[in-house]
Amino acid sequence: MNQPTQTWLTQEAADRLKAELAQLEGPLRAEIIKKIETARAEGDLKENGGYHAAREEQGKIEGRIRQLKHMLEHAHIGTPPASESGVVGLGMLITVYHLVAILEAQPFN
Repeated sequence: MNQPTQTWLTQEAADRLKAELAQLEGPLRAEIIKKIETARAEGDLKENGGYHAAREEQGKIEGRIRQLKHMLEHAHIGTPPASESGVVGLGMLITVYHLVAILEAQPFN
């Protein structure tokens, strides 16, 4: 069985995801519940496009909430350890230098 790879987040990214989660769980969830209640009050749910659209939107919001909670529960916050093998992996910060020929660089101009 494969072990899941570790996810590393910077503190800034973790804070941004926590803020998104708070927004989804708070005002956006309350807003969609209100939309569903309003559409439900209109009557026949089989032919109620507003109700079905609101339920679809609710599903997307709930899915994103689950995704964010899982990500934040299992993520390591901080700087990932340096790779000893020299292989670049996801989440690693690297510096790339662009080398050019001496004529192309024009060092004397």
